[in-house]
Amino acid sequence: MSSVRQTVLSSLSAVGATQEASFYAELFAKDDPERFALILLDPRVLNNPLLESLTSNLQILSNLGLAPTLLIGALEDNRTAIKFQGQRLARDLDSSGVKSAKLDTKTYGLIGEIRRRAQSGIIPILEMTERRGQGGMTKLINDLRPNKIVSLQPSGGLSLKGVRRRNLRLAEIEGFLNQATVTPGQQSFLRMVQSIEQDANEGRRSYVLASPLNLLSELFTTKGSGTLIRRGAAVVRHETLAEVDLLGLTAAIDRAFDKPLRTEFWSEPIKAAFLEPDFRAGAIFTELAGHAFLSKFWVVPEAQGEGLSRDVWEKACEDIPKFFWRSRRHNPFNDWYITACDGMQVSGDWRVFWKGLEGNAIPNAISAATTAPDDFRPD
Repeated sequence: MSSVRQTVLSSLSAVGATQEASFYAELFAKDDPERFALILLDPRVLNNPLLESLTSNLQILSNLGLAPTLLIGALEDNRTAIKFQGQRLARDLDSSGVKSAKLDTKTYGLIGEIRRRAQSGIIPILEMTERRGQGGMTKLINDLRPNKIVSLQPSGGLSLKGVRRRNLRLAEIEGFLNQATVTPGQQSFLRMVQSIEQDANEGRRSYVLASPLNLLSELFTTKGSGTLIRRGAAVVRHETLAEVDLLGLTAAIDRAFDKPLRTEFWSEPIKAAFLEPDFRAGAIFTELAGHAFLSKFWVVPEAQGEGLSRDVWEKACEDIPKFFWRSRRHNPFNDWYITACDGMQVSGDWRVFWKGLEGNAIPNAISAATTAPDDFRPD
């Protein structure tokens, strides 16, 4: 099994870096298997060629020891067709060597049955043949507690004026529904998300609208091509770190940068810190050269792709409109920084970025950023 797993992880380099895919595969494997993902299947993806792509992706997941729960009928009114679709999917998976088990959502002890199948590496196929409204979906989701809910549709994601939306907050859904480009299938899913979240008992759940063609990249990399929908993080501003758990904060930053902070980093006062409550993302500002300096900006690896960077960035920019920061020249996040800054200058090993600074302040900011000591301990 270990050799099969390694072969599969290597093949995931087609959808993202093998190291990144391996990280997420290991992360998923540590959680309860039934919570890995709930995948809602639009009837149109159960026809070729999308069905072939779906089956192939599920085969890879099965070889990794992962068993997502598949749901047919969440957005379908034809009860008879649901049974036919479930049979066809089960037959195709069986032909591909993937073990699956069909269950009706009316099954007594449904969650226990799903858990038993998933723990045995069997992919559960749920058939929602009883129209119970969104209340039924809410109960299923609250009981199953999936980490991610993926709606697979041919469109593969939401677009606005021809540009794909990578992230959409729940608060933005209503305005987005008025766009002429929203298809009936997309509209049904967005309405479902709104209804579920009204009564949901967890706030960290995310929803993804994607295509079977991109399922693996949505699950195993931060570069998915679909649309991620979520509530948005509750980013809190702190004027000091006196009441903040420094051990937890340090551990999060160390994990995000994959290297340890110097102990003396915390001896200097901060200007402001914008922190997600569990430190999964944040920004710490100090003062340098008479201006606000973005000393640390991070998202921990397991939360990358959730849109937390956008939440923290928007809150920080709203409160501190003028600041500068630096990044190593070959930092892969520099492309994102370039789109967010007002200007950038390469100096030695660093790229120095600024936002809102007056022109006469920029030279001193560049000099201060490039000569400031490294905040991390040497390797």
